[in-house]
Amino acid sequence: MANLNPMKNQKRTEEAMVNLPLSALRYLSRYPREKKIVIEISTDEIRRVNKAETLDEIINAARLDYALGNYKTFTSAQDLITELHS
Repeated sequence: MANLNPMKNQKRTEEAMVNLPLSALRYLSRYPREKKIVIEISTDEIRRVNKAETLDEIINAARLDYALGNYKTFTSAQDLITELHS
């Protein structure tokens, strides 16, 4: 697969991290039977509090993980918050 956004190869000495402000999250719906909620995350708010290079790297990695099926689902908001803090 061709890289559509060519970048110089860089060695990262620390882990990439994205801060999610609470104002970036918007509740969409819930599925009581499956005990799941659906939220929307505003990329404008994320860009406001994060460096663009880091955000682009994380989004590209997340797209790859999703395509490979490497993702988690949570049955409660508390489980999601616990995972985000870990």
